[in-house]
Amino acid sequence: MGLSPFRIGDGRTWPDQAFTTDSGIFPLTGLANSAIVLHMEDINNNNALYICTGAWVIRDGPNGKADFTPSVADLTTGSLGKPGLYQAYPVVTLASGPVPMDGQLIQVSSQP
Repeated sequence: MGLSPFRIGDGRTWPDQAFTTDSGIFPLTGLANSAIVLHMEDINNNNALYICTGAWVIRDGPNGKADFTPSVADLTTGSLGKPGLYQAYPVVTLASGPVPMDGQLIQVSSQP
């Protein structure tokens, strides 16, 4: 999953996030936007888990691409508003259960 560069400070949408697993692209065809959530594990805080409340919009289901727009809570009290090192990965909920996608380490920093 390619989550960089972020435009998290002002809440703009992160376009065309690619959903992948160890076996390749994960198609999102037929899934509801609400079936996707972004998880962030705080590496420096015993892997504390934060589940982002922002919204996903599937743009290209067959090629596993969706846009993520962080919520105000994500940007203020959530992990995207707290400097640190995180493992970020989306989780897709299927009828058979949740499927985590490939993760990516991201560094959240506070800059002027």
